Amino acid sequence: MGPLGQDGRIEAEVKLTGILSPGALKTDEHCQHGTLIAPGLYAPVHQHFFVAWLDMAVDCKPGEGWNQVLPRYPLDR
Repeated sequence: MGPLGQDGRIEAEVKLTGILSPGALKTDEHCQHGTLIAPGLYAPVHQHFFVAWLDMAVDCKPGEGWNQVLPRYPLDR
């Protein structure tokens, strides 16, 4: 995660690296779940999931909760 901005903005940068997991195709075979990357060779379609956990307890010690109870006002007020 990146730095917090004065306006409450949070910057994040994600980088991907990896190696293709190619598969072979027969001469006239069509690739249904991938992209043709060379004659007779395809790369399968896949997904990436990114998860970020934000610890927003900036006014508390680590692992400490903060609870604020607001007074209840009558509805006829």
